[in-house]
Amino acid sequence: MKAIVFMEQSSEYRELPLTNLPQEWARIKVEVSGLCGTDVAKLGKHAFPPNHTQILGHEFIGKIVDMNGPSNAVAVGDYAVCMPILPCGDCEACFSGMDNLCVKAEAIGRTVPGAFAEYVNVPIKNLIKVVDNACHDVYVLADPLAVCLHAIRLARTQSSGKKALIVGDGSIGCLLAWLLHKQCKDVSIKGIHSDNLRFVESLGIHLQNADVFSRSYDEIYETVGRKQPQTLSECIKAIKPGGVVVVLGVYSPDYVYPLVARELFIKESRLIGANAYTQDEFRETVNLIRDNEKELVGFISHTFPLTKFSDALTAMRRKCGLTLKIVFKPGGLL
Repeated sequence: MKAIVFMEQSSEYRELPLTNLPQEWARIKVEVSGLCGTDVAKLGKHAFPPNHTQILGHEFIGKIVDMNGPSNAVAVGDYAVCMPILPCGDCEACFSGMDNLCVKAEAIGRTVPGAFAEYVNVPIKNLIKVVDNACHDVYVLADPLAVCLHAIRLARTQSSGKKALIVGDGSIGCLLAWLLHKQCKDVSIKGIHSDNLRFVESLGIHLQNADVFSRSYDEIYETVGRKQPQTLSECIKAIKPGGVVVVLGVYSPDYVYPLVARELFIKESRLIGANAYTQDEFRETVNLIRDNEKELVGFISHTFPLTKFSDALTAMRRKCGLTLKIVFKPGGLL
């Protein structure tokens, strides 16, 4: 099979042999795979951790072409979307229903070869069938949209407010804004990419163009991360007394944030992190996509053949024009 293989800040489109299919796993012929911001961040490093796969890609949908085990839910020939997280089922987090925090942290596209390839192997139990007449491309949004659903669930346990702000206008920020708006929340978004902002404004979401007013929002979602204090400090300043700031943005491992601790103390506000999602939330998200296919397809802004992976990286990094979810179709020409 053909696959994108990563080696120290470079990639190569090469031929690889198909691996053996483990017991209770299935082989998927990849139809669409999505480029995630975490993939881009990893490619800026000199090397992956020793246990990391060289084939990334954890957002995907495809056709089941082989199965090494029985299933009542899927069969060879079905189109399916796959939850990429591989919880061990034995650690304290898994026993507590927080399989997203499994201590082994295994996942398709992280510790197991991913979907930037013609074929990918996945556990049968992680597959969810998608009807044949569905708009298959849009199901590549299942992973990022499940991340959003999980973050909102965490905020709901901390705040009963209805006024929300998203800081950051990437794919996660814009999907969050859409989902909160679907839940009849008063939603605003602040970002720097005008085309992305115009897109979400067309969905009925308010743009916050000026400085964020202090103590204005019941719940705020920080989706930027990286190596800077500005966005999170702005969130802490803008939260109402008793409100919650949820951090989805992925900060660099070596970055130390200068916490504005007094703001949290004075307002009794909460600062919490949101990491991935649970298995149940992923399945719920697939149903959510099924019911909103036509609305969500607009979040796919670019489609590339896998042979043009470097062009897709350039598009993601430059963000010229509307740049939300970038997807790949395996093979050469589209």
